[in-house]
Amino acid sequence: MFEVTNDANRRTVTVRLSGFVRPNEMKDFAAAYKTATDTYGGGRHLVLADMRGLRTLEPESAALFGEVVAYGRQKGCLMCAHVSDSTISRLQTARVASEAAPGDDITIDCVSLDEAHTQLAKARAKHFLGAEPVPMARAAGR
Repeated sequence: MFEVTNDANRRTVTVRLSGFVRPNEMKDFAAAYKTATDTYGGGRHLVLADMRGLRTLEPESAALFGEVVAYGRQKGCLMCAHVSDSTISRLQTARVASEAAPGDDITIDCVSLDEAHTQLAKARAKHFLGAEPVPMARAAGR
């Protein structure tokens, strides 16, 4: 199961992955994530990755997930607040992210959604993200 939402006012893409995410579903997730990311036109934004309940990804799904991580980093992601309730899933996604974006220092592991929201608020304040408008031509697609 996946869900992708975009809060343009807070410049935050929220992703939710749970259960077994098979390659076909991961492809759909990747397309939805890229669409949300593209609304920022390469501009600075944040990501909340809620991975609670996510099961271990099979190799093809993991490779697709790595492509998603790399895409976000290339397109202006400043920070990813990551929430997981499974050590194995957290380690797998961390490994995939580090392979996709070597030297990745923008992922923050959080123990709860509350902590993730706190970290995102700090990042918004630090980077003055509320002051940047979303390009209008792309915001309409959200």
